[in-house]
Amino acid sequence: MLEKIKNLYVLPVVISLLILLPNIAVAQSPLKMGAFIPFSGRWGDSGRECAKGILDASKWINQRGGVFGRKLEIIMIDDQSQVGETLAAFRKLNEADRVLLFYIHSMDTALSLTPHIHYHHIPAMVSSMPASFAPSAKYPYIFSTTPTPLDAARIAMNFISENPGPKTKKPKVVFLGFPDHLSRDFLDGIKKYGTALGLNIGMDITISDPATSKGILSALTTLASNNPDFVYLSLTSTEASSILQEAAKMGLKTKWVCSPKAFDENLTSFEGVMGVQPISPFGEDVPGMADLKDAHQRWHPYDSHTLSYVEGWATVRIIAEAFGRSLPEERLSRDRVKSALEGFRNFVMGGLIPPVTITAIDHRPSVESRVFMIKEGKLLRQSGFISVGR
Repeated sequence: MLEKIKNLYVLPVVISLLILLPNIAVAQSPLKMGAFIPFSGRWGDSGRECAKGILDASKWINQRGGVFGRKLEIIMIDDQSQVGETLAAFRKLNEADRVLLFYIHSMDTALSLTPHIHYHHIPAMVSSMPASFAPSAKYPYIFSTTPTPLDAARIAMNFISENPGPKTKKPKVVFLGFPDHLSRDFLDGIKKYGTALGLNIGMDITISDPATSKGILSALTTLASNNPDFVYLSLTSTEASSILQEAAKMGLKTKWVCSPKAFDENLTSFEGVMGVQPISPFGEDVPGMADLKDAHQRWHPYDSHTLSYVEGWATVRIIAEAFGRSLPEERLSRDRVKSALEGFRNFVMGGLIPPVTITAIDHRPSVESRVFMIKEGKLLRQSGFISVGR
């Protein structure tokens, strides 16, 4: 009889706990991430696609219970490259929202916010960071989701030196890009690297107004007078498309190799154009693409995507993993998230990007990439992963 009475008291308690448990997880504070992403301007096309990937990946994770029961919350800022507005948004995200981490799509915005990021000890994932930021001694809170522009260019030079063409023993390479940090920072290093490989390194050509016919024609006229075998193109994919269209009209026979930021699905009409790309094109037959295709089919089946969507998805996967590794500790903090990022060793995402390794002394996720070529309207692999080593 006593045992029956005990069970009568225990049963309502158990039922109450079962009812409350789902709400306990929901009631936990979300894991907040701030994201500075341009929706217009030079980087608007890739930014909008990246934002879709970020939001879809966070939705995917949250619908599966979040990170140890805690939801991801993405606070997205339209990065319009206005210094005052950017700083105001940073202060709000830091002081009011208390985000645990930033994602920054534009290298220029990352450079402007770096002093504030380090002062407040907030880890930041940048779509692409300068090579000088990779050693963490001077920049301990800046991380990247892709190899540096210098590493990408090194991979391109390795590919060119090993595939010079049947009639070219010492191919001539010139560099064409925008006068911003992303296109200029790596030039001195890559010229020395290419020369050491035995390449004939020509001039670098700057195009300050790639949105105008006058600017494009001026740059291409200079390029034609140099008569290179290869051009390494460092622009946005929209700008690259305009350049390639005019080059075809002029009958230029040079081979084009695009930087990761220049090469995506927007270039599929330019047969034979190559690109260094660590990110899988959307829909590529790799194991990690299954979830992306499923999410796409469920939520926006009539949209089309570029590899910037894949980059956004992979970025959130890395961040969610870092949050998860930070949570078992008694107190979650920004420095805990930083330490978690520095503990990644060969973290695999089914081929969406190369395996991620980040250490306390090197904040690059990898130093390898593949080379793709446009063939019959598709981005097809021309190489396996090429590594330039750490």
